[in-house]
Amino acid sequence: MEMHFIALTPSFMGYCEVIIFGDDFPGIKYYCFHFYNDNSLSNIYQKLSHHIERLYKQIDSNLYPDLSNGFAKLLIYLKETIARENDQKYREENFKHWYEVVIRDEVLIHNESFKKYLAF
Repeated sequence: MEMHFIALTPSFMGYCEVIIFGDDFPGIKYYCFHFYNDNSLSNIYQKLSHHIERLYKQIDSNLYPDLSNGFAKLLIYLKETIARENDQKYREENFKHWYEVVIRDEVLIHNESFKKYLAF
């Protein structure tokens, strides 16, 4: 599965895996926001979200309750940015987060996908 979504970065896919297998990574919500709002990655991000949702529906929650819960938790993160697309406070929180990250990273400062956060 990861090869189809490698454009979302191996580290992001690793965070998804961590959540599926029971740990939490609250910072993933910022990555979800970025990928969903990135012109070149939004479509791939939405495909991942749909793929995870299909996998979740195939899990027998009685036989694999922990796995089912992990997928459910990941889906909450993946779908939150879609559900809150028009929430201005949510957008401001995410832009502020990414602004703080980008101004400290020379590579991101020059990356076209992250320049929008510098205008915050």
